[in-house]
Amino acid sequence: MRPRLLIISTLLSLTILTKCRQPDTTEKAIEGVAINLANNIDSSSLNLLREYCYGSRGDNHFWQRVSGDTNLFACSYKINQDTSELTIWQPYNFVKDFPTSYYFDTSNYSNYTFSKHLNKIVRLSRVSKYGVKYYKDTMAFANQLFPGQEPFITFSQLTTIKDKYKFIATSYRSDIGDFIVFWLSPQYKLTYLPDTNEVNEKFKKYWIDDFKNGKKIKEHWSLIKVGTE
Repeated sequence: MRPRLLIISTLLSLTILTKCRQPDTTEKAIEGVAINLANNIDSSSLNLLREYCYGSRGDNHFWQRVSGDTNLFACSYKINQDTSELTIWQPYNFVKDFPTSYYFDTSNYSNYTFSKHLNKIVRLSRVSKYGVKYYKDTMAFANQLFPGQEPFITFSQLTTIKDKYKFIATSYRSDIGDFIVFWLSPQYKLTYLPDTNEVNEKFKKYWIDDFKNGKKIKEHWSLIKVGTE
């Protein structure tokens, strides 16, 4: 499935689930997650989440590289036992961030999966535009295939941040404003808004009102309940 459809499905799932009532006992637990995130996440992690937005569908975890209102490329990253798997869509944009000696044939294949064990790429799979998957066993050092920035390191860091702070989705749009929204559950979002002056005037009232309607966790952080009856 194309990344755009996956993201739409994720957003639709969130929209639907926000209408479901959750036990009140979860509110304290969510607030605890919010406090931990707001008090402990560092600037390096926040900057990385300004570049990549997160969403999931089933067991698949997706990261979208964002710039303004544009999704440049999407990746799925997961670990199966001792092997990490990185699936890439829109590789023509991916290689701008992660230069590689590998040639992506985008005229015939829609996505690629690299499987890494220890420091080596051990398998490569490609999915044709007709949905047929092709496998090829290989043995290449990851830092030779990606001589600049190694993508496995970046997406491992992102996954560590996601697991540590227990959010289920994030969003960031620099064209709207310099703020990050963390979805902690389908009913609760935590918004980090460091400077209201950095919000686009066209959307300013909506986002500032939304921020003020939440519970202040600490300066610049608001926990907002959505989808209430």
